[in-house]
Amino acid sequence: MRLFFIIFIGGLLLTQKIIAEPSSSERLATAMIGTFSTANQALVDQDLHNITLHIIRTWSDRADGPWLYVEQALTDASEHPYRQFIYQLAPRKDGRIDVHILNLPDPIAATGAWKNPHLIDKFSPANCTLQRECTLIIQALPDGTFMGNTAGVGCPSSLRGASYATTELLVSARQLKIWDRGYNTQGTQVWGSVTGGYLFKKLE
Repeated sequence: MRLFFIIFIGGLLLTQKIIAEPSSSERLATAMIGTFSTANQALVDQDLHNITLHIIRTWSDRADGPWLYVEQALTDASEHPYRQFIYQLAPRKDGRIDVHILNLPDPIAATGAWKNPHLIDKFSPANCTLQRECTLIIQALPDGTFMGNTAGVGCPSSLRGASYATTELLVSARQLKIWDRGYNTQGTQVWGSVTGGYLFKKLE
């Protein structure tokens, strides 16, 4: 009887632990949500811009997320973002996480959604467009950080004569490191930093 009781309590505690622990995709979402800045890095490296990045959770009633809205702008032109899109964080069978990138049909209408989330209400995954071949494949590391990248040369880019783009992402509790690069058909880098990624420090 005593052995049965011990097994029962042990199983109950294990079940509670499983319920209490968030999934890796939820932990990644939590780390990515916030306002970030490259101001410190820009002071040291004049070739890098001072950028502000806002990431908020959206469509939280959906079970196929987490879903995040991303807005990025030069800090001195914050009302005119040059990147706005949606992230869908989807767990893979191998334990890694797919970060799908979706384009909004009318990004201008979503400008400022990081402070007015209702601006996203008019959108849904159905009217957004998936950036095919641009998915980031992210691995959770033992130290609590996340890292990954796009795979192959399938993510299209026409900026400055590029043929394709790549992205590397490193996420920790207080910062994101994002390294975007574009390459031409010969595999020569034609845009993006050549020394390393942008280091976004979390402000809030």
